[in-house]
Amino acid sequence: MTSNGSVSGLSTNRPLEIRLTDQEAGICEVLDAVTKKHEEKEGKKVQLRIAGGWVRDKLLGLSCHDLDIAIDTMMGYDFAVLVNEYMESMGHEKRTIAKIATNPEKSKHLETATMVVLGMPLDFVNLRSEVYDDASRIPSEITFGTPSEDAYRRDTTINALFYNIHTRSVEDFTGRGLEDLKNGLVRTPLEAFETFWQDPLRVMRCIRFAARFHFKIAEDAKQAILDPRIKQALKTKISKERIGAELDKMIDDGAGRSTAIHLLHELDLYDVVFAPPEVDGTAKGTTAIQGEVKDVDDAFRLVWIMEWILRINPAPVEQDELEGKIFQAEVDQGQETLLSHTRGSPFTSHLYPVITTVSSPHIAQIAHKDEPFPEKLGTRNLILSGMLYPYREMTAVVNKKIMPAGSWILRYNLKGKNLDIDIVTKLMESVGAVQNSVNKLAQTPAVVESAIQEERANMGMVIRDIGFLAVVGKKWPCAFLLALGIELIPKFELLRRGVLDDETKAHIAKYNTFLSKAEAYQIEHCFAWKYLVDGKELTQLLNIKPGPKITDYLQQVMYWQLMHGQSSKEECQKWILEHRDLFR
Repeated sequence: MTSNGSVSGLSTNRPLEIRLTDQEAGICEVLDAVTKKHEEKEGKKVQLRIAGGWVRDKLLGLSCHDLDIAIDTMMGYDFAVLVNEYMESMGHEKRTIAKIATNPEKSKHLETATMVVLGMPLDFVNLRSEVYDDASRIPSEITFGTPSEDAYRRDTTINALFYNIHTRSVEDFTGRGLEDLKNGLVRTPLEAFETFWQDPLRVMRCIRFAARFHFKIAEDAKQAILDPRIKQALKTKISKERIGAELDKMIDDGAGRSTAIHLLHELDLYDVVFAPPEVDGTAKGTTAIQGEVKDVDDAFRLVWIMEWILRINPAPVEQDELEGKIFQAEVDQGQETLLSHTRGSPFTSHLYPVITTVSSPHIAQIAHKDEPFPEKLGTRNLILSGMLYPYREMTAVVNKKIMPAGSWILRYNLKGKNLDIDIVTKLMESVGAVQNSVNKLAQTPAVVESAIQEERANMGMVIRDIGFLAVVGKKWPCAFLLALGIELIPKFELLRRGVLDDETKAHIAKYNTFLSKAEAYQIEHCFAWKYLVDGKELTQLLNIKPGPKITDYLQQVMYWQLMHGQSSKEECQKWILEHRDLFR
């Protein structure tokens, strides 16, 4: 390694190096100074290294703000105290040090200290060595370790690299991390079966990083994952919360979502991660399962299509930025072709902005001008819906209530958030109504005024049915993107080759027609409209008793409101009195 952090000896056009930002360089100078001051005062040498993901990402040319400082001879909290004292002596404000206790169930095997230095949060933890037994993924013994021991106990070689703060160089103690990074390979530092047997959660991490960077998983690691003993260990030794947390990262941290699904299926782990409902198993009170799992490949196809529709580029960095970097990511040429062909194209001008931007007038109205569309949440739940698509015809009976299998899996197996469960459930159950509405609009467009009024009302009722659920609200267009993606599954092979045929364009165009008309009819926000005549007023006006039927009556009121957009409350009351027969 050269002194500036470059990698020597690799076959590239120019030296590969870690280029520190001014902030990162300042942090390294502070930490180096603290160790020198400590050595001068106590006569004890301390060496610091930035560990893991930051080193990997910087070598890949990616930005990273997650700095883990590995310490060779001190506990993290003790060193953080020294940093605080030094910063105070230099005129900086004393910072709070958060001590994160060991929590093996959350993969926190050692005490960690966290504090902000020069505006960036740093985690301080000592290098460690681990000993496992067969009964648990939690180490039975943890001791101070050497940099080499710490590197070899990590999940993959590309995550086992260090950046020495004092020499400003990259250290590869496994001897394979740099080459694996260069060649796009996910490999375990130790023998693969042993690595996964010690901690089966590493299987999920291998898949996540392979998906995120579009790297290959080493053959010995694949064979170990396919071993039935590893699959069983993942089921029995890892909590559902931890599996769900890794899945969340696959969805949220820039991983290739469709690639992750493909790998889970290829490695026979789809039914482990998305374990189907079972009677009297995980969820007590589950008394019956109905229906069956459909083709799991449809999950991969649908998520791939959603990535395209949502403009999720599968490459971790732009192709013109890859020259001279340490790796060449595998690029999905089908998606690349489609993305290049459809950017700015007329028939995608409404669909794409719904999730990805608020720059166009259309989405500015849907998302409200002062509140951007919740891109991450919308994307997240569309991808989750795609991942669970094979369970669309399966239900479970829980406490005498029928629950979609996808909802059951999110709630009981993945321990998902209620927000995700509610949104995904609503998106999936809305697909049929959305497709019917879109197809009807395309087949019989309204021409005369009365038909236009009915069309507006029918469209509005579909929007309200989706968006009336508070957690969905202005995210109602997500249901249309999901429905479109499902319609395009039969076109997957063509799309994978980058072919956008006339039939596919027609599918997209009819969904754009709905969204365009929703804007023209000014019903984008109708999910939040209040009734001109509410339930209490309705009972008084008609002199009827409150009851369950009032909900149905209010639907009639809203339908009339949608047909007569500019009408007043008085006009609505008059209509109700003139049509009493509708409220019986």
